[in-house]
Amino acid sequence: MTAINIAGGPQEFAEFKFGKRHAKLYFNDELNMKLADTRLSVGKHLHALDDQKKMTELDDKPVKEQRQFLNKLYKDLRGELSAFFDDQFGEGAGDELYRLTNKSTERMAAAFFMVVKEYDELRDQRDSYIDTYYKSRKATKKK
Repeated sequence: MTAINIAGGPQEFAEFKFGKRHAKLYFNDELNMKLADTRLSVGKHLHALDDQKKMTELDDKPVKEQRQFLNKLYKDLRGELSAFFDDQFGEGAGDELYRLTNKSTERMAAAFFMVVKEYDELRDQRDSYIDTYYKSRKATKKK
């Protein structure tokens, strides 16, 4: 019979701080889904900013319409990011981060992707640990 060791291994959380806010985020199913949902939505908004076809179409529109499009895009992106940070760091965290980034939605997105990167690194460490652990167990059993 093989025992499953769930107590050992690398940590499954990361700590983050900005301003006076601090959070220990546990990478469980709930956070994984929030990260995935926010990542998809943020990616969609950032893609829209880089969409040359859409930007070319906007060139033919009045400046007021161009401004409205960009304002809405940034507002929606900031809303998605603020909702994520509010949920993870407490109410008002998104607005505070926006102020701390000198009102830069793109820098807020960079902060979000730092959380994503940390998650990806922890997942890689966990997977590597599991792989190494079970390879060493197999080697021990063969002796």
